[in-house]
Order: sequence, then structure tokens, then C-alpha cells
Amino acid sequence: MNNNPNQPREYDAVLGGDAPDSRAVLGGIAGVKSRLKSGVFELQVAALTDALNYGNAGLDLVIDALQDSSHKIHKIAVELLQQTEGKGKQALLGYQPGLFFTTLNDWTAEKFNPETGITNPSETAYIVNIEQLKLLLQDPQVSQIEALICHLTECDYLYRVTVKEQFDIYVELLFEARHQLTNLKALFIGEYWEHLYKKDDIGLGDITLILKGYPHLEVLQLYGCCNELECEKLQHNNLKTLIVETTHISDVAIYRLCSLNLPALEYFELWMGRTSEHSYDDTIDSLKPILFSESFPNLKYLGLHSDYADAIADAIAQSSFMAESPILATLEVLDLSMGNLTDTGLNALIESEAIINLHTLNIAHNYISEEFIQEIKELSLIDCLLIAHSQENRSYGHIPSRYSALYE
Repeated sequence: MNNNPNQPREYDAVLGGDAPDSRAVLGGIAGVKSRLKSGVFELQVAALTDALNYGNAGLDLVIDALQDSSHKIHKIAVELLQQTEGKGKQALLGYQPGLFFTTLNDWTAEKFNPETGITNPSETAYIVNIEQLKLLLQDPQVSQIEALICHLTECDYLYRVTVKEQFDIYVELLFEARHQLTNLKALFIGEYWEHLYKKDDIGLGDITLILKGYPHLEVLQLYGCCNELECEKLQHNNLKTLIVETTHISDVAIYRLCSLNLPALEYFELWMGRTSEHSYDDTIDSLKPILFSESFPNLKYLGLHSDYADAIADAIAQSSFMAESPILATLEVLDLSMGNLTDTGLNALIESEAIINLHTLNIAHNYISEEFIQEIKELSLIDCLLIAHSQENRSYGHIPSRYSALYE
């Protein structure tokens, strides 16, 4: 085996004429670098793929490609690093933690045009309304579809917290089409965010049929009012990413989500405002299945955006010595951004020794004092990547000067 990165291998680039026997081999890592600088997309793609055959020197080139101005080159670098461990994994987490995981961003969103039909089923997340979904299901390539974005529209503000008929229609259509959409990996169902600061006006209901009908689904993302969100307590062996974005969710719905048996889940993100009928104790109890790693044993990214941020931070810290398998023992990224976390909640996390296992702690858009953040940095109280920008001031003692960022 040739271990010299400067020696040519069978996949190296060549220079010279068009005929294979008239070209000189540009071998080793120099050949990879040359192709990356060529400006020819096909050569650059081949070079990135080959780079990982050259150990750390090649891995560094793939990491550098994260900064490439070309979206396509950047995407390929991300896909390659997602398959690595060690240095490659750390580089991707450090660049942008969410990129390390399977999300809808892995597909390019595009509105479905019935006139042109399905043109790129493996790389496109087709955006549909109910009528467009019906037409899409008639396309001969429907079995190749990997990602769908189902938009809920026409909100009636007088009944915004009720389950809308559109949601039920989507679920029924998708369940009936489960034998057609055999390659579906990613699904979004939720409100179309036409207004930047509008959140969850349309109610979401039972997602059980989605989970039962699509056992190979890897990404499920929901966006809307989740007070009536339901799901049976069941096992799904392939779901890697679950995102529920809302500012209205009941503790019952939180508990049902957290009680799902999802052994492959790596990325869980839950947006939750303060439920008026319950206390933070109820919310913490609802979260316990994940804090104690009972439901999501392989979780690597936990994002909890809440008005109970201090209580959640304290519960996470407490679980580090109360649970047999505490959540902090396996997490790579803890994201408590866009809530009302204060110095008290952050201090509880810092005092937990298990926090040393984290790669990234995101506490941006909260209510932590700049003095405490500066103290953390100067004394190196946290041995991980700390994201702490855009903190709000507390102008009236313990009362926030404005609502939490999660409501925007």
C-alpha cells in the first residue's frame, strides 16, 4: 500500500494531452490541490472525493472547502465530512453544528410545477399545497421523491389554536400514498411562513400515521401551533432528525414526543413557549424521557428553546448525576438559544462536570449578563465552543425588557 501522499495513485489527476498514454501523472496531494484550483467543477468534485484518500493532508483540503464560495462545492465538502469522525467531525461541528446532521437543508427547496413535473427527485425538496400534492402523486417518478415540504395556508386567526382541516388532509393523503412515496426520507408539514415574525397560527394534530406509514423516514419537521399535537407511543428505527417549531405546545404534547422510541435519532429541536395552564415543573416532567436518555439514546444535538430556560438548564445539570445514562454524556451540541436563560441557569450547567463532553453550547439570544460571559471566557469555565451573542438586557430587575426571541 502506498502511504506517501506525494506519490501518484490510481485516482490521481493527469496533465498533458487528451490521450491517456500521452499525459503525465500529476500525483499525490499536489494533484488534488491542482484540480481544486482548476475552476472546473467536475475536476473539483473528483478532487474532493479523492482528497480523503490522503489522510490528514487531504482532510484539511476538504475542511478548507467549507469556505468555498461555490454552493455546490461547499455542499459536497459537507457531505464528505458528515461521513468522517475525529478531526473532520469536529471541523464541521465547529463551522456550523447543524450541518453535521441530516436535515431538510440537505435538499434544495423548489416549488412543484405540474407542467414540468418531477425533474430532480433525489436532490430536491418539492414544495406543495394540497392540490399540487395530488398532482405530484400522479407523476411517474413519484417513487423517487426523497423530500417534501407540505405548506399549510389560509389561516383563520379566530380559530388559530385548533387543528385545521388542511393538516388532516395532508396526513391522510400521505398515508394513502405510502406505497407510492417509497423513497421519502424528509418531510415538512406546517405553516407557510409568509410573514417573518408570525408563528404557529395553524394547529397541528396527530402525526401517528406519518410515523407508521413511513418507516424509512429520516427527517420530520413540523411548524405550527402544537397544543393538540398527538402521537402514539411507538418505535421508529430510522428517524434521525425531529424538529418541532412552535410557541404554543401543551405539556401533554411534549411528553408524547419525548416518549417516542427513536433509537436512531441524532437531532432533536423543540420550540416551546410558556403554557399558561401549567407550571415549569410540568414541562420538566414532560422532558424527562430525553433528559435521562430513555427515548433517544443516540442523541447528539438537543435544541430546547423555551421561556423555562433556567429550569431546563438546571434539570439537564441534575440529570448528569441522577440518571444512569444522562443526556450530557452523549450530546455533542446543546442549544438553549432564543429563550430567557439567565446567569443562574448557565451557572447550573457550568457546575455540572458532564458539560465537558460537549463540543458546542449555544446560548445566543438570551438574558445572560455580559459580565458573566466575559468571566467564563477569561477563566475558561467552559471547555467547549461557546456561542453567546445577542444577549438582551433586563431593564426591570428580574423582568425581561422584552419577550423572548423564540416568539419572533
